[in-house]
Amino acid sequence: MDEVQYREEQWFPKFVNVLVGGAAAGSLIGLAAARSERWAGSLLATAGSILGITALFAPMRTTVDGEGVTVTFGLPGWIRFRIPAGDIGSVEPVTYHPIRDFGGWGIRFGRGGTRAYTARGDRGVRIG
Repeated sequence: MDEVQYREEQWFPKFVNVLVGGAAAGSLIGLAAARSERWAGSLLATAGSILGITALFAPMRTTVDGEGVTVTFGLPGWIRFRIPAGDIGSVEPVTYHPIRDFGGWGIRFGRGGTRAYTARGDRGVRIG
């Protein structure tokens, strides 16, 4: 792998983590209070799903090297996107409207086949 030329780490806003973590905690409390196996299994699945989603809301990391751009989401980088250097024709800094242009933050698809990988803010790099 080529030498890293740029590295950035973005975290989702804390309120998102608090909401998702609160839902997970509520599910775990419900699990502890459940008296039937049917409810216990359902709550366990819910808690596991929410905890998994919480891990996905951990940092988004962007790395640029001679081979291209790599974006990962989650603590261990479970979700990974790679844009090979040969597929990059141009780059330009942009200010955009996350909700209007992409419906929010995260892994988003916009009009005309555009994609956004973002954890917060309204500034990014357009890769063409």
